[in-house]
Amino acid sequence: MKTKGNTPNVFTYSSLMDGICKGGRSSQAMELLDLMVSKRHKPNNITYSTLLHGFCEEGKLQEALDILDRMKLQGLKPDAGLYGKVISSFCNICYFQEAANFLDEMVLGGVSHNRLTWSLHLRIHNAVVQGLCSSGDSNRACQLYLSMRTTGGGGISIDMKTFDTLVKCICKKGELHKAYRIVDEMVLDGCAPDEGIWLSSIVLGSELLVQLHGNWVFD
Repeated sequence: MKTKGNTPNVFTYSSLMDGICKGGRSSQAMELLDLMVSKRHKPNNITYSTLLHGFCEEGKLQEALDILDRMKLQGLKPDAGLYGKVISSFCNICYFQEAANFLDEMVLGGVSHNRLTWSLHLRIHNAVVQGLCSSGDSNRACQLYLSMRTTGGGGISIDMKTFDTLVKCICKKGELHKAYRIVDEMVLDGCAPDEGIWLSSIVLGSELLVQLHGNWVFD
């Protein structure tokens, strides 16, 4: 390009990186980033987004996090799409605590949902709650659930699968009062619990009462 009098700019470099990343060679794209910076071209959100998505697709999550840190050090603010990619990648490898941490960072950083990002927020919030429940972390799952209900703009909708997973997880922990409160909130939200949720609450609650009764007898 230079021989023809055209000097590469940030858009040129970003486009080249996009092609390289889509070819599964994100590490090679990083070399191009270093070259770009050495030529005094500042990477922008598109540049970093391209690299982060590339590393996540290749399962190189640490490299993706390095890109995220580098982006923030430059004073650029990650958007919902970037956070969503990182959070989904953590969920894919069952690192649900880390996913929840980045979800908190996103919310505290003021990256709120709008018409364009509503479905993304819905998907990642529900996925993290379900993941935390599957790993037995009912406390963190409940914290996130409450955060979803109080998030600005009417809150984040909780889908039926999330309700079901959360209620079962809490019942297994023996916190029946908390489970019943969530069921009540479901009804108030106009989301009628299905037969599975009611059955889970009743069966697990009955089992707990039997255990308690047994302890009382032997005590």
